[in-house]
Formats: sequence, structure tokens, C-alpha cells
Amino acid sequence: MSEKYFNWGIIGTGGIANAFSRDIKYLENHRISAVLSRSIDTAKSFSSDKPNCTGYDDIDLFLNNSNVDAVYIATPNNLHCDQTVRALNAGKPVLCEKPFSITKEETEIMISCSREHNVALLEGMWTRYLPHISNIQKIIKDGTIGEIESLSAFHHQNLSGVNNPRLWTRELGGGSLLDLGIYIVSFAHMIMGTPNEIEASASFTDEGVDSKTSIIFKYNDLQIATLSCSMVDSMPNRAVISGTNGYIDLDPTFYAPTSFRVCTNDGARIEHPNKYEGHGLREQALELEKCVKNNTIESSIFPHAEMLQVMESMDKIRSIIGLQF
Repeated sequence: MSEKYFNWGIIGTGGIANAFSRDIKYLENHRISAVLSRSIDTAKSFSSDKPNCTGYDDIDLFLNNSNVDAVYIATPNNLHCDQTVRALNAGKPVLCEKPFSITKEETEIMISCSREHNVALLEGMWTRYLPHISNIQKIIKDGTIGEIESLSAFHHQNLSGVNNPRLWTRELGGGSLLDLGIYIVSFAHMIMGTPNEIEASASFTDEGVDSKTSIIFKYNDLQIATLSCSMVDSMPNRAVISGTNGYIDLDPTFYAPTSFRVCTNDGARIEHPNKYEGHGLREQALELEKCVKNNTIESSIFPHAEMLQVMESMDKIRSIIGLQF
């Protein structure tokens, strides 16, 4: 690792890869030093505005670049497992985009490889690392809204006009559950833990992926999380966490940097405005850098065990609604 820079290699050149590249410009010591694409022309185009960045169309050459301190994987869902394992085998720490994988079995393979080589591995569930989320977790821990009773979260985006195969193709791990639902499922796990019972229902496209899915998580103490995702209609993507003494109301878009308010049963209302600049993807980059410097293979914010629990719930939902890859 350079004393001055933490150097990233990016696999993928799509929208999220570009957003990640833009957001780490807020960090003085992070930069993109390599990019891998199926097309060398695309790789060169992506790297053209990034100083000291090399484009590749060969993964072995990419991973052999000694100037890459960590790899960010921003490719279709079906490629995550293989690319993560190859990077970890090469000794490169990995930040892999959400959904981390298509199945819990793939997640187990990826985590096992991380442990075998003692190389850091994080899921790119960037919401987990945002300042407003850590603030909300502190408010809950302090007991401000009492014991959590209910949670609702929605992630609806009308993507009908987006002709991106990764969204609509079953073989690529497409559908609203994996692309959008992972946010609400992970959010419910973060706040309420692993559910004891799951109910779900979905509508499907002609291509065999879910266009919309509704989910209910039930817990032993009668708590309920109500979750919904769709890629054929839009909603104000907000979330509410309700407790015995009040609730936390997160403004759209709840999983990105946003404002929220705490309303308690005594009539008090405390506003928490959003003062964050940028997209927010850089926070997970900082977390991986921290893991590398501390010689740890997982984040205490989102440890491997919880990643597995989330993917187990995703598998159960897929089984209930009949989504197969």
C-alpha cells in the first residue's frame, strides 16, 4: 500500500462503478488505479479521466497489478462470487456490491475464501456505513423510542424504461428482490435482527424475475417488519421504525444520506437534517481501508455472520415466491 494513497481496482464500468469513482474524490487519500471491463476500449474510456489509472480486459493482469490495494466489484449479481474468490485468491481485499451474492451458498464460499487467505471482505451495502444510520442506531440503543415493535420500509423504482439486462434477466440474477429488495431486507435485519417467520408474495415478468415483492418478517416477541420492493412503479422510499415510546421517520430516500425525525409519545419532535455531501459510497471505502490497516477480515459494522443471516432470509423469500436462478 502506498503511504500516500489507498489504491482501488474496480471490476465493472456501469452506473454504480461511476458513482463510486465520483464519491471517493471526496477522500484525499483514495484513488482509482485500475479498472477491468470485458472491453479494453470501455476500460480505457472509464480510466481516461483518472490519473495513473490503467484499463484492463484480462482479470489476471488486473489482479497482478501491485498498485491495487483493494478491489471493488460492481458487476451483475451472477458474477460476484467468482470474481470475489479470484480477487481473494490473489490476496486482494474485496468490497463486493450488494446483493453480495445470489444465494447463501455463494456467500459461504466467499467468506470461507476470505478466512482461508486472511484477506478482508466486505459487502457493499453502503447504507450500513452512513452517518445518519449510525445516529439512528444510537437513538434506538439509548431507548428514546422504547422497545421496537414495528418497522416499515419501501424501495420502489419504476425501471420499466431501463433496458439493462442485469435487471430483467433471470440468468444474471435479475428482479426487484435482489436489486432493490436487498436494501429493505438488510435494513430490517440491522434494526430488528433475524426474523422467526417470513411471509412473501410476488408478481413476475414474462422473463421469470419478480417485478415486485412484498415481505413480512415476524419475530418471537410479536414484532413485525413490513417490506416492499418494485421495479415497475415508484414510491417515496421512506422507512419508519416504531417503538413503544415513539417512532423514527426517515425521509426518502431512507437508504441514502437523508434527513429524519424522532417523534415521541409525549409530543416531542426532534428534526435531524441531512448535511451530508456526496453520494455516500465513500463510507464503505473508508471502512475497508480501516479493516486492511487493522488486519481484520470483516467489518464490526456488518460482520460476516450477519451477511450470512441476510442471505439466508433472501433465500427463504426466493423459495416462498418461487424465484429461481
